[in-house]
Amino acid sequence: ASAAAPAAAPRSPPPPPPRPYLTRQPSETARAFAERAAYLRERFGPPPADELAAMRQAALSMVWQNSRQLGCRYPAGAEERAGCGAGRPLATGAAIEGEMRARGAR
Repeated sequence: ASAAAPAAAPRSPPPPPPRPYLTRQPSETARAFAERAAYLRERFGPPPADELAAMRQAALSMVWQNSRQLGCRYPAGAEERAGCGAGRPLATGAAIEGEMRARGAR
C-alpha cells in the first residue's frame, strides 16, 4: 500500500514589483505586503514619477491595510483618499478572522 503524500505547505505570494517607498514593515506578513502592493496597483496604477506622490501612496496603502485588518480609523479625508472609510463598518476581531479565513480558502 502506498502512503499518501504529505500536504504541501502554503506558498508565500511572490514579492511585488518594486515601487518607490513601498517597503515591507517589520511585523508585516508577505501576504499582507503583497495585498498592499496589489491595492496600490489597482487604485493608483503605475508608480508616480513625483516623489511626494509616491510617499503619499505608500502611506495610504498602510491606512487601507490597517483599516481592513485592524479596524483602525483615520481622519475622514485620509479614509476617503485610501478608499476605506465612508460608511464602512468598523472591523471586529471576529470579522477580521473570518475574512482572513475566507481569503485563505480561495
